[in-house]
Amino acid sequence: MSKLISITSAVAVILLTVILLSHIRIASAPFPDSSGRHDSSVLSAEPHLHIKLTLAEKLWKQSVEDRSKMVTESGLGREFPDGYIYPYNVWDFARPSFFCPHDLERVGKLGDGGKVVCGMSRYERESPGPSSDTNTAPPLIVYSFGVNDDSSFEAALLERTNAEIWGYDYTVDSWAADIPDHQSSRAHFKRVGIGKETNESRTPPFFTIQDLMAANGHSYIDLVKMDIEGAEFDAMTSLISAVASQQGDHGRPTLPFGQLLIEIHFMKEGPDFSIPKDLEAWMKWWSAMEEMGLRPVNNEDNWVGDTVYGKPRFMEYTLIQAMDEERNKLLWA
Repeated sequence: MSKLISITSAVAVILLTVILLSHIRIASAPFPDSSGRHDSSVLSAEPHLHIKLTLAEKLWKQSVEDRSKMVTESGLGREFPDGYIYPYNVWDFARPSFFCPHDLERVGKLGDGGKVVCGMSRYERESPGPSSDTNTAPPLIVYSFGVNDDSSFEAALLERTNAEIWGYDYTVDSWAADIPDHQSSRAHFKRVGIGKETNESRTPPFFTIQDLMAANGHSYIDLVKMDIEGAEFDAMTSLISAVASQQGDHGRPTLPFGQLLIEIHFMKEGPDFSIPKDLEAWMKWWSAMEEMGLRPVNNEDNWVGDTVYGKPRFMEYTLIQAMDEERNKLLWA
């Protein structure tokens, strides 16, 4: 009899486990409506996401207050950027004080060229891959500014998500060999530069980010990779101005993408772009991005680039849009 009871109990445990697992799968599965947005009536897959985001915002706000004290202690009159080493390094003024509410993963090759992405598993869930013209999953819209000779990052996105990628670089003619032929229809490339204003009479032509988005029919981008060798300051300033002017009286403006992977370069100015010349200008530019919702969740030195100057002049940042819960896949609870 006791043996029968043990068997019965074991079967009951197995059945209960199956039921629980089925509920977990249902709760974690995406249920987009016709617009691609999740149905809020479905049991949340991440019930603690808003708690995480609230805490992250609190930590970020504290860092903004700390920044004012740091500026006072360091002063504004030092040589920029190399004069800011002690008590605060120039990069301390833009610490990744927010945190990614999901996973942080390096995507692409391990060295220079790979990027640290917040919530790669979330993208895989919301836009499961591999990317193809017959994949019915919602697309992951990606812009890649700066390609050079490495497309390992873009190739990984195409393999792991249903990505559609628009790439731009005025120094090369195409993607690198990392992009396989069977996914080439989902990876669009143009030899153009990115800058503060559109100038199609140049060879190659230059465009603003907002003009490229308009030409492609995009009002929002899920993921932006930007490595444009110093032009990032003017390009982002131009986009911020455009977004602010278009917003009007419709609430606080936000930058139209969910995540920004950007390399920042403190280097000699070129003929077509400007670099912050002092701490005040650097903080004004950085704060303008934060005002429009971007929050830094990770940074790392570009050791290869730093060897040119022998100082930490190049920094990779991962920032997420924290103020657009409707469109940002990373914020969907």
